[in-house]
Amino acid sequence: MIKRSKTIAAHLASFALIAGCGGGSSSDSVAPSPVPPPATGTISVSITDDPWHDMDSMVIRVTGMDFGHSSGDVFSFEMPDGPVDIDMMQLQNGIHHALLSDVELPVGGYDWMRVRIDAGQSFLQDRGTGGHHGFRVGQGAREGLEVHEQFHVGAGAHSDYMLDYDLRQGVRHSHNGMMGDQFELHSAMRLIRMEQAGRLFGNVDPSLIDVNHPDCDPADGGNWVYAFPGDAAAPDDIAEVDSDGVPGPIATDRVEMDPGTGGHEYHFGYLPEGTYRLAFTCSGEYDESGDDEYPSDPDGKFDFQHFTGPVDVTAGQVHQHDL
Repeated sequence: MIKRSKTIAAHLASFALIAGCGGGSSSDSVAPSPVPPPATGTISVSITDDPWHDMDSMVIRVTGMDFGHSSGDVFSFEMPDGPVDIDMMQLQNGIHHALLSDVELPVGGYDWMRVRIDAGQSFLQDRGTGGHHGFRVGQGAREGLEVHEQFHVGAGAHSDYMLDYDLRQGVRHSHNGMMGDQFELHSAMRLIRMEQAGRLFGNVDPSLIDVNHPDCDPADGGNWVYAFPGDAAAPDDIAEVDSDGVPGPIATDRVEMDPGTGGHEYHFGYLPEGTYRLAFTCSGEYDESGDDEYPSDPDGKFDFQHFTGPVDVTAGQVHQHDL
């Protein structure tokens, strides 16, 4: 059973006390007061991720979730069946994992939500060596993976939300001399209301793929599609902080070959309804998330080979747009 915070119970008790005041006795002829609307609503939360080519697995141990109300109150829940291990590398191309279902929250606006993790029981498995690596927890992820986006809980209403975690931005890899490879975990999530989301996929022309393109290194991990707002004038790289005034991508997806058809495809499983522009790169392995260096990267290895016009996404629909 899901454990609710004492703060939720206090809110509900206060509401019940107010609702019970002012009623007449059974002998009174005055009509009873109207029944007030529910003081709570419910939400369900799932998690998915954007792919990352460097790792075979990324397992996070989730212990619970917190929700930050605009009043300043924080409402906390534990995982219904205890801490759960989730391999984020398995949650791609629309696959997701349900975290909490139909949890009850007080009505009103919320400013953030947090997935609490046990970093000491979370790990990465390297694709090249098969070795296991623990995490260091970066600033902004010390209590868990947070998303600071506003959402609303309506009286008696229910909403489904998806947390889309971008592994390329959320996991920082560095090599520290005798300490070897180190991995630092950062919060890098989007909050998507499922009723307002659509899907976008497409085929990529073989001439753009790195093994066929003279300007690209054929090493593994180069072919990616980046999604930008529809009014973006130009594409930009992934960066923790925007220092050049050009917004980075909303989401990225690795282009993969379909073994059945031999074609190359991209998939964006959850995009809020709206207009986007897509960019393709066959040198994505050189786009480092900590740096905002495009197009002035001194190495000059990262570039985009294609940038589309506006592409519309409608809630509840699946759209195909080939590059």
